[in-house]
Amino acid sequence: MDDRAPGGRTSPIRRAWPGLSLETIGEIALLAVVGFFFVYLFIESLQWPLGSALMPWIAVGIGMPFWVYRLLTLILRAREAPAQIMDIGFRTGSDPTGERARFLRIALFILALYLGIWLFGFHVALPLAILIYVRVYGQLSWLGSLSVALMFLVLLVGVYDHLLNAAWHEPLAWQWFAALL
Repeated sequence: MDDRAPGGRTSPIRRAWPGLSLETIGEIALLAVVGFFFVYLFIESLQWPLGSALMPWIAVGIGMPFWVYRLLTLILRAREAPAQIMDIGFRTGSDPTGERARFLRIALFILALYLGIWLFGFHVALPLAILIYVRVYGQLSWLGSLSVALMFLVLLVGVYDHLLNAAWHEPLAWQWFAALL
């Protein structure tokens, strides 16, 4: 892959880190953001009640070993000759239109999920997002997709509501509904 800017000039990124590919630089940036988020989430949750703090602690506890593993893999891979067998999104391949469409689908899905959580709450938005994702991208049958979504809802209610007594935000739709009554 040629990392030169238009006109044959070397890009400022390549001049700053001549031994690293743009993929590696992008992955370092993403790892830095995720690492910062883990640290921030853990520190911020120390002030929360135990029931609410367990969710971030579990997420950080599970995610941090994967983060460390990926960081070590990235450091070791940076020393080796570059090899690419899978498109992970940092390179422009032979189908830039398809890559833009894929990025747009992912961004819109995440945006819709956040909007759904804000409007309807976690108990509606997360199982519905899982149902849609498994149905569309996993190409599972409607019955299978519904089963996976309901299992996730049972996990959400059983573990987070009853076992951990997690505090949830009040969805906007629920506030509107309560105002009508």
